[in-house]
Amino acid sequence: MRSSRQSGITHAVIESVAQLTEQRDELTMLRKLQASILEMLPQTQVCMLCLVPGAQGGQWIPDTSCVLPKPMFRLDDSLSAEVAILDPDTPARQLDHEGWRYLASGLDAAEGWRKVVVLRQPAWTPADLCIAQGMLKIYGNFARMLFNSERDTLTGLYNRKKLEQKLGELLAGRIRRHHRKRDRETDDYLAVLDLDHFKRINDSHGHLIGDEVLLVFAGLVRSALRDVDWVFRYGGEEFVVLIRDVSPETVAVILDRIRTRVQNHGFPQVGQVTVSIGYTVIADQELPPYVFEEADRALYYAKENGRNQACNYRELVDSGRLAAEKHHSGSVELF
Repeated sequence: MRSSRQSGITHAVIESVAQLTEQRDELTMLRKLQASILEMLPQTQVCMLCLVPGAQGGQWIPDTSCVLPKPMFRLDDSLSAEVAILDPDTPARQLDHEGWRYLASGLDAAEGWRKVVVLRQPAWTPADLCIAQGMLKIYGNFARMLFNSERDTLTGLYNRKKLEQKLGELLAGRIRRHHRKRDRETDDYLAVLDLDHFKRINDSHGHLIGDEVLLVFAGLVRSALRDVDWVFRYGGEEFVVLIRDVSPETVAVILDRIRTRVQNHGFPQVGQVTVSIGYTVIADQELPPYVFEEADRALYYAKENGRNQACNYRELVDSGRLAAEKHHSGSVELF
């Protein structure tokens, strides 16, 4: 009987690990992690938190805007303070509070946020602890590998692979909302950013200085964006930004803020660097290549007409400065 039970547990663990490592999206991974824990440990309750820096230095507070699996319980302030210090390199901690025994572990971390998971039972057996800690370690290792595969090695920004995923998600969401009445006049936008005369920088100062310029530029772009926006390194000196749920006036302000910060920044050993930007609205598109193509055409116009400016594809078409692009299915490959 015992051998049969152990065999069943082993099979459940292996199956859960297999399903967890099939995932390629953070949210689905977290949902699968929670489902696996509940399947193997039915008495366990799960709560996941996303933490962001608080107003005071060294303080981390919950971010309620972060999309996570629905928590099965709430942490009070004292427990929140204890788990807020956890990160992926900190061993799981056992805590006792009001008749419950908690197991808390850092899941993953990135610039500006960190995630933790808290499990609780009235009591933990050694076998339950072993299963829970093992699942958290497996998730952490796989999440780190997935995280690294989606990042540009130089700048730490998301790469083209992640851009394809996020743009596809935005377009899929637009299709689902197509027949819904819009409450606000806002849209999502894609912008392509390209550093002006970057080849001259590499030729004059060398590739090490060129890499430093790219690193500084990536930081300037990140600092000019909101938390809900995404920035990617597309390749070389070309970057892509996805700006979420804004009016045409707001997207213009955001992109000009990027352009101005770059223009006014003193780059080490190089001095002034400028950036040209082309952008387009995502809402009326159907395929990712067409979105990118329009923003790229606006970027090309900016380059050919003075550089150091942000150009809106729709405004260029409406004013007659660009001819509207006729899209033909299968004619463009983006990734």
